[in-house]
Order: sequence, then structure tokens, then C-alpha cells
Amino acid sequence: MRETRLTSLAQRSRVPLLGIIGADDLLGVEVVDRDGNVVGQLHDILLDLRRNRIAYGVLELRRTRKDGERLVAIPWNALFQDADSDRFTINAARERIEEAPLLPSELATKGLDGEVAVFAHSYFGTRPYWEHGAQLC
Repeated sequence: MRETRLTSLAQRSRVPLLGIIGADDLLGVEVVDRDGNVVGQLHDILLDLRRNRIAYGVLELRRTRKDGERLVAIPWNALFQDADSDRFTINAARERIEEAPLLPSELATKGLDGEVAVFAHSYFGTRPYWEHGAQLC
């Protein structure tokens, strides 16, 4: 039986996130706040093909926000792989993550550019990935 995205990483026995794996295997991985509380799961990964960089992880929040939205863009360099388990950590409080800038639906397939991208990075205290030395290959 062929695996689907839903039976991916979260339902298989521990798959090490260290090393090289397919991006599809990361979709559905739990994302936790700095205190270990689950805030959601990785919904998508946005690539900047012009710069050959992973730009953002799209987080699907576990709890729906007051405005009814659930998708937020998290700078990839704000997501840290938890070496002890199959999840990512964001070094921020749950409330801060849940109030993060939304991923505008019209940008969900095009990615973030300009002011929206700069704001997403400043919100999480990360250097924009396009700046020299901000993200290592």
C-alpha cells in the first residue's frame, strides 16, 4: 500500500530529521513553542528558486486564530530541528507564534517578497535568508 502525506512522518516509527530527506516527509511534522507545547504542524515549505534557499515553513496552527485563519509563514531559520524527537521548535511563546503574520492566500503559491518578508523575519528576530550568512547551505 502506497503511503500518503497523512501517513508520512508523524505515523511512521522515528525517522531521523538529521540528514537528507525529501521535503514531503517533513509535511505534517509537529511544531512546538519554546516550552514544548504543540502549536501546529508543518503544512508547506516555500523555496526561493532565484537564491537557491529554503525561505519559509508554512505552519498550520493547531488552534484557529480569532480571525479564523490558521496558516502563518515562519522564516526557515526560525525553525530548529529537535534532535531528540521528530519535530521542529520555534524559540517563541505560543501566543507570539499564534499571532504571527498570516500567509496571505495570494502569496501562498508565489511566496513572500518585500515588506511582508522583512516583517516576517523581524517578527521572529531572524536575519532575512537573502542576507549574506543568514542561512548556510
